[in-house]
Amino acid sequence: MKIIITENQNYILRRLQEFVEVVEKRIDDYEMSEQNAWWCGNYTDPYSFYGGFVDRCIEKFTIRNWNFFNDDSDKGGSDMDISILYKIVEENYGNYVRNMFVRKCDKSRW
Repeated sequence: MKIIITENQNYILRRLQEFVEVVEKRIDDYEMSEQNAWWCGNYTDPYSFYGGFVDRCIEKFTIRNWNFFNDDSDKGGSDMDISILYKIVEENYGNYVRNMFVRKCDKSRW
């Protein structure tokens, strides 16, 4: 069985790959930081850090793709609820990001 992907589906897949790249780049940036970097003081726990991390990733992605989220024409726009982006990060990077905060900032997970 051959799977045929339409141009619109391909466009959405490229946008999701771009989002994953935004998340992974931000993780790399934090990993390159020294122990107890300036950003450690901005958060009290790994959960508040994670929330800010995801919000900044989504903000960067949606700014870059404004037309995608606001074009409901037949040209590939989407009225996609961005909650799927939160789910992608949580399922693929959530524990890693929270553990990175604990490790880099010498903070307790709880």
